[in-house]
Amino acid sequence: MGSFAVLPASATPSDGPGSLLATLRERNPLPTGSFAIGGGLLINGVATFGFLTVAKRAMGDESYSALAVLWALVFILGPGFFQPLEQELSRATAERSSRGEGSAPVLRKTALIGFGLVVVVTLGLLAAWPLGLDARLDGEPLLLASLMLAMAAFSVSQLLRGLMAGHHEYRLYGIFFGVDGLVRFGAAIVLALLGMKAAGAYGLTVGLAIFIAAFAATRGPETLSKPGPDAAWNEVTHSLGFLLGAALFEAFLLNIGPVAVDALADPGEEIEAGRFLNGLLTARVPLFFFQAVKAALLPNLASAIGRGDFVQFRHVLVRLLGAVSAIAVFGVGFAWVAGPFIVDLLFADQMSRTDMALLALSSGLFMGALSLAVALIALGHQGYAVIGWLVGVVMFFPGVTLADDLFLRVEIGLIVAVSTTTLLMAILCRYGLRTARTTSTSIPLG
Repeated sequence: MGSFAVLPASATPSDGPGSLLATLRERNPLPTGSFAIGGGLLINGVATFGFLTVAKRAMGDESYSALAVLWALVFILGPGFFQPLEQELSRATAERSSRGEGSAPVLRKTALIGFGLVVVVTLGLLAAWPLGLDARLDGEPLLLASLMLAMAAFSVSQLLRGLMAGHHEYRLYGIFFGVDGLVRFGAAIVLALLGMKAAGAYGLTVGLAIFIAAFAATRGPETLSKPGPDAAWNEVTHSLGFLLGAALFEAFLLNIGPVAVDALADPGEEIEAGRFLNGLLTARVPLFFFQAVKAALLPNLASAIGRGDFVQFRHVLVRLLGAVSAIAVFGVGFAWVAGPFIVDLLFADQMSRTDMALLALSSGLFMGALSLAVALIALGHQGYAVIGWLVGVVMFFPGVTLADDLFLRVEIGLIVAVSTTTLLMAILCRYGLRTARTTSTSIPLG
């Protein structure tokens, strides 16, 4: 029988386990830190399914659909408005750390921006309540309160996560995700045992769990933030506008599905948003764990650009896109075969094989788009990332007109939007890398 070579020509079994580990690390297509974050995401993912399963069985289909819409809105607005704080603080902290300077001054500046965004988003939600938001949340004020609490929680957690990422504390990042999921799951069990059926009660646990997880992972910002030289505002704002636009459009495409189903539903289809969310979460398990890769990818690509090592930059990105493609193909096949069974087992809901496969396809495309968006940010082309996501958002709306079935309309809309975004970002990334190489080689070195 033949055998597969697992060691390079220069390595032999006698080189010992250290050599083998080095080889495995070299061949790993994922950026450094992915596995440390992935452990926390594994716990969070299992706990999220547990939370939603308990909530659905305790509340019933109609109340659960309102919770599904809240869930989608939380993860549109939360990452959309506050993820840029993490990205800017992470970058500024890493730069200061490389110079041996503390990050407390940039933390204070970023926290002020975060507070301002919380105020703006809160006022916006209050204004939107009588204009249609009440209909999306079944007119339940406690769900509105849950949404506002979650926005404050996102502001705090993204700041602390920015400190973690800036100091390459990926273990703490993983702890954050693990605690977040476990606290939310535990709270849902307690509420169910108490016979609670109101969606708002379960909604409040979303923001509370984020608060608890943020401080459990760091025990407060002082553990990662040390005094340092004063910071100018442009140290944390020079890309904030682009990052804000990119994050909002990205979060819209990632989470709009249940909200779109709720908005497009005909009378008698009021419970469909919850069923769609259950199918979507099941199909998106690979995309959920891709958060670990995304969090660790930017520092790795940015470091390569900082060294002027464009070969390494391209090497990391190409290998990652190859892995993403393989995962996407497997995900579509798995969703087709096992997706309906898993949704029925966990949520007692029915989803067709076609629905599950299409949702998995959009998720696979999304992983590619996220990889390319991070690459564009590392290249300093945040504006290109905004363009890519914006075009996808625009394409979603004609996409939902291409079918009649409720779920199929949203699924096709997502595929049209994300495939357009992925293709455009690939073109922009190729152009950005070629421009960066030309600029680098034109700079005198001596």
